Amino acid sequence: MPTILITGASGRTSGFVIRAFLQSEAIPPSDLRLFVRSHEKAKHLKERYPQLPDTSFAIGDYLEASTLPPALKGVDIVFHNGPAFHSLETAMGIALIDAAKKAGVEHFVYCSVLFPVLTKLLNHKAKLPVEEHLIESGLNYTILQPTSFMQNVNLQNVVSAGVLRANYTPHVLQGYLDLHDLADIARLVILDPASHNRARYELVGENCTYEDVARLISAHTGKQIKIVLVPREKIIGSSDIHVAFPDDNSVEGLDRMLYYYDKRGIPGNSNTVRWLLDRDPTSWAARIRRDLQ
Repeated sequence: MPTILITGASGRTSGFVIRAFLQSEAIPPSDLRLFVRSHEKAKHLKERYPQLPDTSFAIGDYLEASTLPPALKGVDIVFHNGPAFHSLETAMGIALIDAAKKAGVEHFVYCSVLFPVLTKLLNHKAKLPVEEHLIESGLNYTILQPTSFMQNVNLQNVVSAGVLRANYTPHVLQGYLDLHDLADIARLVILDPASHNRARYELVGENCTYEDVARLISAHTGKQIKIVLVPREKIIGSSDIHVAFPDDNSVEGLDRMLYYYDKRGIPGNSNTVRWLLDRDPTSWAARIRRDLQ
């Protein structure tokens, strides 16, 4: 079985991928290697996934060149999910690709974003050079391009408060993907990389508006859900945002994204997800039924 390095292992997206492997028992836990920045994060992951041996954790920094070869030693496949809105995300991705090539990695799976050509969006623009570098690297690769995740809406909080907080105009159409679907696709690609070599997959589950989501939650729970539009200026100016995004470039990236979503949204096509999973993508109605049981 291949040894798989999963970057961003302490983050939400990679966490879904890790659980997809552990729950499916598709590979032994010892074949997973989780890349994190600190021993503290490794300790937390060890507590979360006690079935993983100590050898499953690699400590390092994308931009500290000496830490990458030990993390990649003996690795067959890399799943890379870079830090969103980080001002050095492009440099991090390129450094990891170069190190993977030197280490003899057989396949590199890059979790990018839907439509990285939308260069008005800094978080999309940062991923485009990484895709280009990977395509030109000579490595075998698969590029996953997910849209916004359904899990960005906390259903339990919405039902408890009776309020869906909208970060942009409630009637704007937006593409969404269930993180469980992304994790299942990542697992399929990693377990059969030859079938997905040199592919770039646009991943959209369903296009919906905030109004659609509120209506579906109301229908499922029997509780009227009110939509409250949160002004972009209030989001960007909040102390929580500046703790999460201490870098000015990161805050500007978030600001641009919210403005773009408010004016245009980013809907897409769900056929690729349907083909990859050999089933319909998880809809908002299905996610609500599953997560509000």
